[in-house]
Formats: sequence, structure tokens, C-alpha cells
Amino acid sequence: MLALGRLDGALEHCPPAVHRIFAAQILRDTLTGALLQEGHLFTEARFHAWFAGLTTLSDTPSRHASAPRALCEGILTELAHASWAPLADIALRLKPALLAPQDLQSQEDNARAHAVIEDARALVDGHSTRHETLPFTSLTRLYGAVASSLRFAPAERQSSPIAVAGRRFTVERPAPSCPRWAVEIQYGEWLRRAGTLRCALPFTGLIRLDVLAADDPGGARTIRAEALHTVANKMLLQLGEAARLAHHGSERLVGQRTTSRAPALFELLGGFGPLRSAQIESALGATRIGVRGMVAILEDQGLIAHSTIAGAHLHALAATDSTALDEDIPSAFTAKALDDFEASLAHIDGLLAGTVNKLDEG
Repeated sequence: MLALGRLDGALEHCPPAVHRIFAAQILRDTLTGALLQEGHLFTEARFHAWFAGLTTLSDTPSRHASAPRALCEGILTELAHASWAPLADIALRLKPALLAPQDLQSQEDNARAHAVIEDARALVDGHSTRHETLPFTSLTRLYGAVASSLRFAPAERQSSPIAVAGRRFTVERPAPSCPRWAVEIQYGEWLRRAGTLRCALPFTGLIRLDVLAADDPGGARTIRAEALHTVANKMLLQLGEAARLAHHGSERLVGQRTTSRAPALFELLGGFGPLRSAQIESALGATRIGVRGMVAILEDQGLIAHSTIAGAHLHALAATDSTALDEDIPSAFTAKALDDFEASLAHIDGLLAGTVNKLDEG
């Protein structure tokens, strides 16, 4: 709850530029997290090259993993309707920038991705009718709903007998992946409605498979809470990184014309990662000449790096010394903001104290 309170307070008082970079980070991690859960193996650089349409996602794609482009299209469509405006905006902007190779059965794959998301929404909406500020009872019920779901519960390995030259063998196939990423995307909206968080964020990594069939209820409760803490704390660290990048960009790009789009490109590359010119054009609504101008401004400031894959250029932010950035950044919070933050933490302490008292009385 302390990690959630810190994340909530920081989100309230961050400037818009930090929100935009953070939203792009969250979107990227949601896409890559879902692809990894589905069984795709890739590096971060490979993901961006695939997203740009320059290569396949993996040299040896799994026959049992869901179609990657359809999966990302489904997530981008869903998050384009997110209640948190910065996340909805970046998803809407990057949807046409998805240039990845088409899947073989695109219509079937797209239908499956949307069906999974709709089923996840129904599961999260129905797992608990009470919107309690403390999420621990909700987590217990959510895990129970996932474990009993035909769609989201982990499947067992499949085996098939075969006969070869008069001898019989049993062939084991990997178990189909359970698309828990869809549940994790929807849970942030439930937390927002419960009043736990002011922004609905995807909680990728919240569902731990090893806990769904746990025999130790006490240990399972602890692991579920730890999973929630891990995701919330990771997002808080990302928010800090977004604040460092936003400050660095504003310092280096100070003096630009108010009509300059270079800061928008800096935020896009800093949040989501490397993109090619055609993607930047669609994401920022710019012309080819306009993108060249933005890139030239960032190059003059030493803020951009380039790589070439399959004859195409990918633009990315140049590496920065995060330690130096930490030393130069002033506090982004006013005295009133810090007072509000302390009040929020005091409210959380009160809620936790009330929970402990109830447990002692029980």
C-alpha cells in the first residue's frame, strides 16, 4: 500500500511531459510483457526492429504462441480507450506506427485477441462487487477467478500417442499459454474505480502462476501482495526515470520555438524507444521534411543516436548518464504537493492500522 500510495501521489503532481514519457514506457512494457507471456522470445532491440517492420520477432517463432501483430493490435486498440488520457493518447498515436509483418491468419488472430480482452474485462468486473480501498481481498478473489477460468487458468501439457515403424511413442506438446496479460491490463481500471489509484494503469506481471494452485493460503496471500508491490514499485521507478528524461530534454532544448516539435519527438523516443521515420510521421502527424527537421535539432544537441537495420534507419535517444541527471534535477514537487503527499501516506497508515485492528479482534 505504501508503494501504491507513492505511485499515486507522484502521478498527481508530475507535469504533463513526465506523464507522456511515462505512458509511453508503460505501453511498451505492456506490449513486450504480453508477448513474453504468450511464449515469444526476443530482445528489446529485436522488438523495436519488429515493431518497425524490419524483421520477424524471433528467428525461431513458436508454433504454440499467439500471433504477435494481432496481439499488439488488440492491446493498442484496448488502451486507446483507457480512462487515463496520456495512455490512451500514446496508444492511439502508435497504433498506425505498428509496421510489424502481417500474421498468417490475421482475421482469426485479431478475433481471438479481442475475445481474450473482452473475457478479461468480464472476469475483472465480476470478480468482486465491493470496491474496497485495500486491494488484498480483491487479489484473493481475482486469483480464484483466474484459477477457475477455462480461458485464463494454466493448461496442462498435451500428449499424443503416435506409431512409427510398429513402435508406439508419446509426444508431449507445450501447454498453451494462459493470456493473463489481458487480466492484468483490466485490473488497473478496477483499482481506479476502488479509489486506490487515480489513474488506471496496466499491472503487467501481477498474476503469478505459481500461486494459482498454492496449498498454503497464508503464503499465497504474501506472494500476491509481493507481486502487487513489485509491479507498483517498478512503475514508480519508471516514473522517476521519466522525470529525469523530461528534465534533461527541457534543459537541452530550451530556446526552441514554441512551434517546434523536437520536444515531442524527444518524449516519444525517450518513452517508447527506437522508431523509424515513417513511424514518427504517423505518430506525430508530421511530414517527412518535418521529421528531418526534428531529428536535426536533436542531433545538434547530441540527443539522438541512429542504427541501421535492413537498410532502414532507427532513431533512438542517445545514452545519458542517469547519475549526473539525478544530481542536476531539482525537486518537481512544491511544498503544498509534499504536504498533500504526506497526508496521503497518513491516510494509508490509518487504513492499514484499521485492518490490523480488525485482524487482532478476529
